[in-house]
Amino acid sequence: MLSVAFAQVKPLNLLADTTVICAGDSFLLKFPEEQVSKSATYNWQTPKAIIVHTKQLYIRYKGLHIVKIYDGKKLLIDSTYLKLNEKPRLKIHDTVLCGGPIIVSTKNKLYKYLWNTGETSEQLKIEKPGMYWIKANNKGCVVIDTFKVTSGNAITTNFGKELLICENEPSHILSVKASNDVKLYWNTGANTSSININKEGIYWVKSSSRNCGTRTDSVIVKYKNCDCDIYIPNSFTPNDDDRNDLFWPVFQCDYTYFLLTIMDRWGNIVYTSNNINGKWDGKFKGNPCPDDVYVYRLEAIQKGNDKKIIRNGHISLFR
Repeated sequence: MLSVAFAQVKPLNLLADTTVICAGDSFLLKFPEEQVSKSATYNWQTPKAIIVHTKQLYIRYKGLHIVKIYDGKKLLIDSTYLKLNEKPRLKIHDTVLCGGPIIVSTKNKLYKYLWNTGETSEQLKIEKPGMYWIKANNKGCVVIDTFKVTSGNAITTNFGKELLICENEPSHILSVKASNDVKLYWNTGANTSSININKEGIYWVKSSSRNCGTRTDSVIVKYKNCDCDIYIPNSFTPNDDDRNDLFWPVFQCDYTYFLLTIMDRWGNIVYTSNNINGKWDGKFKGNPCPDDVYVYRLEAIQKGNDKKIIRNGHISLFR
């Protein structure tokens, strides 16, 4: 039996100590001809097998990979440890807009994200139909998912949470926009797209469709005397320049009761008056109050109908 004594065992150091790829991918290990002759033979030791008679090797399994190269009387040895990074698991299904915005979420905060809208969080608020995509990145392993948002059969209302109607208006119309295959039912018993209202109360409409299911929209209807609006400024500048130095509400009707209370941001009362002609000069106990945003509460009862009015809001004080 012929034995060969190798005169030199030489580490190559051409392979990186650690090679990182994405799970499911592969990486090619090979050596340039100027480093190893064409007649050299190779012995690869991988976590899964020993492979011989191949000059280059695609690797994909985690662990240490060692190559021994027999080049004449030289034995060359090199190695690399293959590390795998997981590819992001990402699957967003096509969805439907049902009369309002929706939130699409990846439900995973571990990765870095980029949506086609420029957002980089793990969720996206969508208000319009169209094609969308999201790119998820886990340490260089990137997955892109595309999904479609369509407009479903839902209703669009023209009323908010509260609707104020002038007392002298004989009736008011509440209406919704809906496609023909959407079924409507109002708490008044109507099943049309619009109804007439002539009294205060809560009104709701229930809609049902195949894509969007059943939903209910409601509104609180209140009446007000449009001839007796109260104008309340939102700022004043008590700096003694005779311009906007005082704060007071402006009334267009007579009232039998009036109370104005102003508080700082911590809830401390800095001004109170039951005089409808009273005016705040921006002081508390004779000392100027600092620049800030203050909270007011106004209560008044209109003369003639005994209707109580309550207004809450903010005043900005600038000097």
